[in-house]
Amino acid sequence: DFAEGNIHHKALLISVTVCSILLVLIIIFCYFRYKRQETRPRYSIGLEQDETYIPPGESLKDLIEQSQSSGSGSGLPLLVRK
Repeated sequence: DFAEGNIHHKALLISVTVCSILLVLIIIFCYFRYKRQETRPRYSIGLEQDETYIPPGESLKDLIEQSQSSGSGSGLPLLVRK
């Protein structure tokens, strides 16, 4: 009976130790990943406040027409007329 209780105690100790080590490794991994993302520059388009997305000489209608005819299934969907 003593040997069986001793085996359960060892199994519990080993499983708690393994879980603790895994938890520490996961926390370290998340910390370094967070720090790496913090040091990366943020994504920016690089546009000034006065600049627009529509090139000069084109209208919004032109951009919509280009997006509708740019390939199979791409672009904005056409309106359904009844």
